[in-house]
Amino acid sequence: MTLLEALYDAYVRPLNLDLSWRLNEASRNRLFLAGALPAVVIAAQITAAALSYIFSPSDLYFGEFAEGGPGEFWQGLYRASTTLESLLPTAVGALFFAGMRKWSHAEGSWMLLVGAVLAGIALLLGCLGTVVLTASEDQDLIADLRVQFVWLEIAQGFGFLSAGFFFVAYRGLATETRAAPRTRTRRSEAPPPQSSEA
Repeated sequence: MTLLEALYDAYVRPLNLDLSWRLNEASRNRLFLAGALPAVVIAAQITAAALSYIFSPSDLYFGEFAEGGPGEFWQGLYRASTTLESLLPTAVGALFFAGMRKWSHAEGSWMLLVGAVLAGIALLLGCLGTVVLTASEDQDLIADLRVQFVWLEIAQGFGFLSAGFFFVAYRGLATETRAAPRTRTRRSEAPPPQSSEA
C-alpha cells in the first residue's frame, strides 16, 4: 500500500460525501457562532484590499500630510481593517476548538462548502501572484496590482481559514465507526469444567 492509498483510507474513505443542506435553528446558530470570528477576519481583509486599490497604502497611513488624500474616516477604517487581520491565527484556532464537538452532517456540508470556496480563492490568487512575480520585473506594475500586499496576503489568510473550516467539515462528515460492545460471560452461564476419568 502506497502512502497516498494509506492517507485515502484513513481520511477520505470514512467521509460520507452525500451532502445535505437542510439546517434547523440550532444548527444555524452553531454555524453563526463558529464562523463569526473568521467572518470578521475575511471582511477585514476584503475591506483593506478594496481601500488599497481606491487609495494608495501610503496615503491611507500618511494622508493627513498630503492634499487631496483620503479622509479621516477612510484612514481609520483601513487601519482598523489591517489591525483586525492580526486575528487570523485566533480565528483558525477558534475553528479547531469548535471542531472538538460533534457536528451534524448538514453542518459539515456547509463548512465544506465554505472551506472549498476559501481554498479555491487562495489557490487562484496564489498562482496568479506567483506568475506575476516570476514573469514580470516591472516593480511599478507589481505595486499597482498590489500583488504582495493584497493578492498574497489574501491567499495566505484564506488558505489558513480553509484549513479550519475543513477540520469542522471532517468532524461532521466522518461516519462513526464504533467497536461493538464487549460482553462478559457470567459464571453461571460458563460451561461446566470437564471431569477427567481416573
